[in-house]
Amino acid sequence: MYQTIYNAYASLSKGDLAELKRCNLKKLANCPAYFRVLKLTGAKDNSQTQRILFLLSSIDITDESEADSVAIALNKAGVKETQIVQITRGGDNSIEYLKRQLIRCKKISLTSVGKLAQYWGEQARRDLLKDFILASQD
Repeated sequence: MYQTIYNAYASLSKGDLAELKRCNLKKLANCPAYFRVLKLTGAKDNSQTQRILFLLSSIDITDESEADSVAIALNKAGVKETQIVQITRGGDNSIEYLKRQLIRCKKISLTSVGKLAQYWGEQARRDLLKDFILASQD
């Protein structure tokens, strides 16, 4: 699902990409570029699709095999544990906090970001914190 959304996102015009970068998660649902992605992918208009597209815009994503997972990329970017804890406790705004931190990262795995966005919830936030702490131990 996230691979097709990413491919559609990459094929958008520069104007549509800029429009998506300016949107927060709530405004994304009414953005014309969002509906263009839905048309290109055939994806459903739901919160999962919105979260995936929201996280894919503005961050350095790669589909290479040596790409870092979200937790490792956050660790390499110098994100502090307290900031990850803030993301896990952020409630409705937690995905926005996460995106602010992901913008700092380089070469994040598309699969890692896609799965995180698709299944975003209490368990995904908990797993992010666990993976971040385990990655910082190495």
